[in-house]
Amino acid sequence: MPRIHYHPCPQALGEYNHVTDTIILHAGLKRYRELHDAIRRHEREHARIFREHSGWLKRLALNVKLDYKARLTGATRVPRELLQELSPSTLKDDVYQALYILTYIPILVAEGLYYSLKRLLGSE
Repeated sequence: MPRIHYHPCPQALGEYNHVTDTIILHAGLKRYRELHDAIRRHEREHARIFREHSGWLKRLALNVKLDYKARLTGATRVPRELLQELSPSTLKDDVYQALYILTYIPILVAEGLYYSLKRLLGSE
């Protein structure tokens, strides 16, 4: 069972750190019990995926599927007003974060390919 750690203002309202096996939730969510529990359940599912599957590609696919399902069902949907209250940001911050995420995707793919080739070649 992963530990739960509260952070006053992380980038995300909830995230799972697989290295330390810690679920990090925004401390401000404590006041919104239903949303808090929904995000915690979602992050526990991410933790389960990391424990049960060792292949990075399988983990990636299952984590993306879980995130899309949560978005489509609205299970972890945070109202815009609440999001602004918990994590105030400006348009400049939002644009920067979107660009950062877009730039990070090729790095993750390249890193995954590198480690897969390294494992295949047996130099691990």
